[in-house]
Amino acid sequence: MTAEAQGVGRSSEPIDLQALIETIPALVVCALADGSAEFANRAWHEYTGCSSPEVTGWGWRAAIHPDDLPKLIQEWTVATAAGKPFEAEARVRRADGEYQWFAIRKALAVSRDQVGKPSLRALIACEDIQERKRAQDRLQQSEQRWQTAFENSAIGIMMRDRADRIIAANRAFRNMLGYTESELYQLCQIDITYEEDRELNLELIGELWEGKRQHFQIEKRCRRKDGTLVWVRNNVTLVPGTGDVAPFLFTIVEDVTQRKKEESERRYSEEKYRVVVEAASDAVVCTDESGAILLANPATTRVFGYESAELIGKPLTVLMPEFLRKLHESGFKRYLATGQRHINWQGTELTGLRKNGQEFPVEISFGEVTADGHRIFTGFVRDITDRKQAEELRASLHAAQVELARVSRLTTMGELAASIAHEVNQPLTAVTNNANACLRLLANHNLAPEVLRQALEEIVADGTRASAVIARIRGFIKKTPSEKSMVEINDVIQEVLALARRELSENRVLLESQLTQALPIVLADRVQLQQVLLNLIMNGIEAMAVVADRPRLLWVQSQVNQSGDVLVEVCDSGTGLRSEADRVFTPFFTTKANGMGMGLPISRSLIEGHGGRLWATPNSPHGAVFSFTLPAAAGNSS
Repeated sequence: MTAEAQGVGRSSEPIDLQALIETIPALVVCALADGSAEFANRAWHEYTGCSSPEVTGWGWRAAIHPDDLPKLIQEWTVATAAGKPFEAEARVRRADGEYQWFAIRKALAVSRDQVGKPSLRALIACEDIQERKRAQDRLQQSEQRWQTAFENSAIGIMMRDRADRIIAANRAFRNMLGYTESELYQLCQIDITYEEDRELNLELIGELWEGKRQHFQIEKRCRRKDGTLVWVRNNVTLVPGTGDVAPFLFTIVEDVTQRKKEESERRYSEEKYRVVVEAASDAVVCTDESGAILLANPATTRVFGYESAELIGKPLTVLMPEFLRKLHESGFKRYLATGQRHINWQGTELTGLRKNGQEFPVEISFGEVTADGHRIFTGFVRDITDRKQAEELRASLHAAQVELARVSRLTTMGELAASIAHEVNQPLTAVTNNANACLRLLANHNLAPEVLRQALEEIVADGTRASAVIARIRGFIKKTPSEKSMVEINDVIQEVLALARRELSENRVLLESQLTQALPIVLADRVQLQQVLLNLIMNGIEAMAVVADRPRLLWVQSQVNQSGDVLVEVCDSGTGLRSEADRVFTPFFTTKANGMGMGLPISRSLIEGHGGRLWATPNSPHGAVFSFTLPAAAGNSS
């Protein structure tokens, strides 16, 4: 304090009051009852940097923060008028211009002046509370952050008291159940818990309150406001009471409905897979990356003879014969290293080994899945012993059928022996006659060059004709495997009619043909088609052998039907089918005295082997119509 200020103080105040406030470490201003200052202690001057003249009167208020001063004055006025203690908080400017928070209190003091007269003064003491305010600010910010995090958390948060009443719930929890905040506060948590889940939930909560546990986790169903159920996972913790705050349960609530749905679907899928595997008639074997068997279904016992439990942990090679084991092991190692398969994994035929050492044919298919970073291989193994035996039987039956068809052709050739002899004899007789004529003319020295040339040309033509007849016969009866090629059906019809010409003539049968030109090409065995046509034509001739009261007419037609297939029809005017139309294709059924009853069944089998159809219908007014179709070869047009 300056000497001038001290002088002023000594002239207006007793020395004992001023000395008293100098001993107070707080900032102190001595003021009159109306709040105007008379002087301040050294601590005030040093903190604010204000001189005594700047403090006296109302000058001391200049150190108060402008935002805090109006409230300070108002509270001072109210407290003074009511005769109550005054206490306020305000920021006071430091000498460097910075403001610090202070608690400002007023105390009354009575002193005597130099003549002993009592005088009332107000001591304004300022206590530094800057650190306290900072702590309060930090606490307030922490509470604000907590409140913000609580309300905006993506996971539901709920608190409830010992009576199980909900005392706080964030937005996520409210949205999860569809309740408003006020509605939730009227409920207990047990009210929103699904009935079947309440008992366990209450038991765990009881253990919390009894101190048997500090927290627990439970997955349960809660009932939403609209009555629907939602699966939740609750993490519940007991928060101890502090001061005036009673203990409460703090619960983090996670909606796990989607996860539960996926788990249920996965369990359903796994159950379906298990049922399929258990009920499968094929052996199902699962192995790991080492080739060890992890699972074998019941059918494995029937297929391989091992009980499922016997195979668990054993190598897959135990189900293979010795010659396949090394091949499998090296191929499997290569696949694990490179992904390259040494065999096709779908429908491959191999050899299996039963527990009793018996080898048998199997068909295998394998698949691979990766679960939790581990590769699992599942194999489906089918015992194809019966199928292989059936294939062998079919092959032998086919061979028998082929041989029977050939026998049928030979039988037909036997029936045509006279016609064939006539067809060959005619050109051979012509050759002989021409040769004899040339010899006679040559003996008479009367063989002109032109006559010789003409005779030789006729000999060549007749020899070629005889050779063609023999070639057709050899091709018809030759024992060769079935071979399909692109065939013009009209050419086949003409070839067969040429073979049957003599039989038609001798049986006085009139032949009419209507062959549609530019028919689609068919993929067929030429000899088999010749056999079918010849059989149908010969049957027609024989059916008309007893007809004497009407013309014997055989009509052959080729065309394209509505389905785009080639249609061939052989019609006769014979005795007809009567009620036997459905039986004529039955093996060993015949209406001929010397027939075997195999011609038509073989013919139908041959046509069906080409993807076609052969059937019979009555002809009007007399006779029968035998028709067959053949599919057009792919890629050709009419």
